[in-house]
Amino acid sequence: MDRVREALARHRGELLDRWNRQLRAAAEAGFPLDSSTAEVLPRLLEAADRALQRRFRPILPGTPSPDADARRAALQCGLLGGFVFDAALEKVPEMSAAEQRLLADALAQAAVETLVQAALQREWDRRRRDTARLARLAHELRNSVTAARLALDLLRRRGAVLDSRPGRLLETSLSRLRDGIEDTLLDEVLSAGGLRAANVRLGPLLAEAGSAAVALGAGKKKVNVIVVKPLGGLSVRADPRVVGPAVRGLLRAALQVARTGTTRLPGNRLSDLPVLALARRVAKLHGGFLSTRVSRSNACEFRLALPRVQQH
Repeated sequence: MDRVREALARHRGELLDRWNRQLRAAAEAGFPLDSSTAEVLPRLLEAADRALQRRFRPILPGTPSPDADARRAALQCGLLGGFVFDAALEKVPEMSAAEQRLLADALAQAAVETLVQAALQREWDRRRRDTARLARLAHELRNSVTAARLALDLLRRRGAVLDSRPGRLLETSLSRLRDGIEDTLLDEVLSAGGLRAANVRLGPLLAEAGSAAVALGAGKKKVNVIVVKPLGGLSVRADPRVVGPAVRGLLRAALQVARTGTTRLPGNRLSDLPVLALARRVAKLHGGFLSTRVSRSNACEFRLALPRVQQH
């Protein structure tokens, strides 16, 4: 097979050019492939050269994990393909050369599909375990930050913590830490299998948000938070793991623009408030929307729309 190796090496540039032209033709025909596909052929030629030189070779100790895993998968692919090919040829000895080539191509494709699927499943299982651990840690951190905010507000009301630059810095840091934790929780929820829709009652959800108002800074700004209980036990169809943080995000935005010490944006662009990013993302994922409005009396309105549970 040395002359095959030499021919492939000699015409490498020509093959790469033909491959790129074929990819462009496929894209023009309406079957575009991702940009990384263009990088496959060079690696394939290098791997084919090694396989033609010596198809089955041991994996040396100390080989980096990606290379070792790839070569191990290639060995499995070769063994599987060879086994099934020999078995098929034994059962159908009159198979023509063209049929043998079709069988070899089909086995190579099937082997890659099977091995990649198994590798992805292992990776998915690993990420799911890591996500579960990270979610537990994030929940514990969020609870600890909430407790710290409540303790800080209590100490401030008792006069133990003065309204000073270090105190304000600590309060801002705790708020940002909680926001970052909730963003991480949302990302991990989505990567762990997406949304899990359920019927979420708005009454307890709003009550929980109202009770968190002090931790969110309502006491410091002397803002009174009033929660109106929905009539008729109103429920929405949403993921309870993320809709709670979204509602708290609206409350944080409202407290941020509440007078005195209001946050002013050029042109009253309430939608540009960074604290609304998570709520807007949650609404979009559920097929809803987030809207903001400033009335003529300079009052601010934030509206989070989620699918309502239809009563049958």
